[in-house]
Amino acid sequence: MKNSFKSVIFALVFGSLLTTANIVKANDRDSAKNEVILVRGAEASFANFMTKNAKKLVKTNDWNVFTEVVTLYNASPSKFITLSADKKAAFITAVENIEVKLNKVRGSEAKVWKQKVTTTASVIKVLWNYQSNVESTDTQQAEAPVAIEMLGR
Repeated sequence: MKNSFKSVIFALVFGSLLTTANIVKANDRDSAKNEVILVRGAEASFANFMTKNAKKLVKTNDWNVFTEVVTLYNASPSKFITLSADKKAAFITAVENIEVKLNKVRGSEAKVWKQKVTTTASVIKVLWNYQSNVESTDTQQAEAPVAIEMLGR
């Protein structure tokens, strides 16, 4: 009786652990598929995918630039916005090279990652363009004190 009771307890605990592990695994898989851009850990999943499928590309400077910019985009928006023009150009080149490589990788997962890279790059470019437009507006506002002096204030 005592052994059968222990067996039942063990079976319940073991089944519960297996169920929990499968749920966590499914949630991780689904969250990577549900994200449209490389955020909330999706960039780490993408890095794992690229490490397995594009070993040569992961060792290049393009990959380093891409991961640096995406990490800044996710972690520190203020640093991300203030990147230099050279770094921005290097990022755009890196994205193009990563897209070319993803076109060569077989499978539907590569197509999904390529779409995410393209969408992420588009969002980043829009933010950079917006920032450059805001900076040009600030420059125009710098002329306002001259107008105030002309009014005699």
